[in-house]
Amino acid sequence: MENEINSHNELRKSDVGPRVQELHRMLKSLDYEIAEQTETFSHETESAIKKFQEHRGLNPSGICDQKTWDLLVENSYVLGDRLLYLGRPMLRGEDIAELQRSLGSLGFDAGKVDGILGPDTQKAVELFQRNSGLVVDAIFGPNCMVALKRLGERVEQGSVAVIKEKERIITKGKSTEMPSIVLGHLGGFSAIVDGFAKKLREKHIKVAVLDHYDESMHAKFCNNNDVDLYIGIYPAVKNEKSVSFYSAKGFESPGGTYFSDLFGKHFLALTGNNIKIIGHSERVLRETRMPAVVVRFGPTDELISNSQQLFETLENSVSAWFSEPFQEILA
Repeated sequence: MENEINSHNELRKSDVGPRVQELHRMLKSLDYEIAEQTETFSHETESAIKKFQEHRGLNPSGICDQKTWDLLVENSYVLGDRLLYLGRPMLRGEDIAELQRSLGSLGFDAGKVDGILGPDTQKAVELFQRNSGLVVDAIFGPNCMVALKRLGERVEQGSVAVIKEKERIITKGKSTEMPSIVLGHLGGFSAIVDGFAKKLREKHIKVAVLDHYDESMHAKFCNNNDVDLYIGIYPAVKNEKSVSFYSAKGFESPGGTYFSDLFGKHFLALTGNNIKIIGHSERVLRETRMPAVVVRFGPTDELISNSQQLFETLENSVSAWFSEPFQEILA
């Protein structure tokens, strides 16, 4: 019985069947290289799964477990495949991200392009319906799709979400209000993160520390408390040394990108070494409504031995992010 449950929930190399064929269809729809939609889980399938998992911040095992399958399903929707509306739990998917990009390019503030249909996207749909002469029911359906295609995308205007994030950062830099950040970890790094927080508070920066295994709890806290910046110190995958910002098709967080660039420059100046800068769409980066980054530095013994250098990099990057003129994001 246990083997039957595992085989139902997980797909791995050499598995055969219609679910593997559906897996190939979803991977191909997301532009992962799958030559043929066969019913056999091949080495090529495993490589594509690993790439998808890495992009989503999952353990790149190459095994399609239930979490990977659910994310693939969410991201294989095309705008127009289903009715979109605010629900509980909130609907997620690439079709919603496409809707957010389209509405944002037309001047309707659908919020961050995160593929999550929340209150901001609902309000944007209502406003779009009102301006298009449609019934205002906050449900994006066939009539809305026709109107959206008729209007087209005026991408040259830029996304409202990008513009608002830039304005918020610039305004914060000019104000005298104490910056507010959250340092988060998933457990096991309390001594290091608490030490970072203490030193940052000495620099007159308001810092909260979160220690919870669920990234969604980190995002919920940040969103409820309207913080300026989230910085996660997470376990490294394959001992990587990286800093990640939110990036999805057609959208990059300008604040997260800028902070990551600053972190990379300060790390190089301090250590003489480069740190990888990655655009990711993992959960905490996607669900936070403010700029967010995740720092991974492994193995753990290197994180401990290099903690002073990492703190100096973090301190310099945070100070610069709040005080410099943000030339990179003003362009």
